[in-house]
Amino acid sequence: MAGGFLTYAATSTALLTAVVYEAVQQRRQFYPTVIYLTTSKVSALVLGNEALVLTLLFGQLCKRFFFGRLREAEVEHLYERSWFAITETCLAMTIFREEFNVRFVALFTALLFLKIFHWLLQDRVAFMEQTPAVRLFTHARMLLLMATLFALDAAFLYHAVSVSLLRGPSVLLLFAFEYLILASTVCATFSKYALHINDMRLGGRWDEKGVYLFSLELVTDLFHMLVYLAFFVLICTYYGLPLHIMRDLYLTCRSFRTRVADFIRYRRITHNMQERFPDATEEDLERTDRICIICREPMTAAKKLACGHCFHFHCLRSWLERQQTCPTCRAPILPA
Repeated sequence: MAGGFLTYAATSTALLTAVVYEAVQQRRQFYPTVIYLTTSKVSALVLGNEALVLTLLFGQLCKRFFFGRLREAEVEHLYERSWFAITETCLAMTIFREEFNVRFVALFTALLFLKIFHWLLQDRVAFMEQTPAVRLFTHARMLLLMATLFALDAAFLYHAVSVSLLRGPSVLLLFAFEYLILASTVCATFSKYALHINDMRLGGRWDEKGVYLFSLELVTDLFHMLVYLAFFVLICTYYGLPLHIMRDLYLTCRSFRTRVADFIRYRRITHNMQERFPDATEEDLERTDRICIICREPMTAAKKLACGHCFHFHCLRSWLERQQTCPTCRAPILPA
């Protein structure tokens, strides 16, 4: 893949050199040459292609600095998300077709460029949470990337909002919405990273981590749902039906509804766990070899579920934050 990119970059640069040389030979002066290069369709296409090459080259350098070699799962997720992003942008162009120009293409390219690094950041932080030993240099790179992405998101968001307030609704509303979502994603990723670091500091025995993580995901989904709804109403008011966000709006609303239902079930189960689940007897502990299958450590005291399986109290509570079924037999813990 690297060899193919180098061939493409070399060919594009040679083509650009030929076009510029031809323009200089014909016009002989700087200003007429610039006018010719920017007004000729062929020259503009060659210039745009070279700009794409430089963008890809810059992206490769940033990727190598922040991530090094990408894992296969990260590459696969990147292709899937890029396809959806390009498709949704093509649908958005049907709404803002009157404002489609070189500026729109440049803004979309910058947006897609930043989205790619947001996606890679999320995947890499999730991978770090599952890796027992991570180098300090990797932590430093992720923190630097989070700060850089948030600063860029805030800058683009400020520009889009200020211009929209000054000149009225335009295609910048689309980019303001996108950068607001991206900025909130960076905040959520940093929060998950901070929770993970605190859990590592406590030796992986932070019982309240799941509660904070669940609350963070619930608040993030709520914020995204409100932003999608606000953008939906705004675009419907000034332009028309925004088909490009229907999928994201549906998925966000469904995710939020699922998390709320899980939270309600979790509260129903855990608000009186001491009384709901009896203490395990010595016979119960002996039957399970005194090993909690959640933490894989010996049990001196445990709680017994209706199905007969026993677990540490704090392990069972942490498990209920994610699942409402028995870790061993998958029987429902709370009757429907």
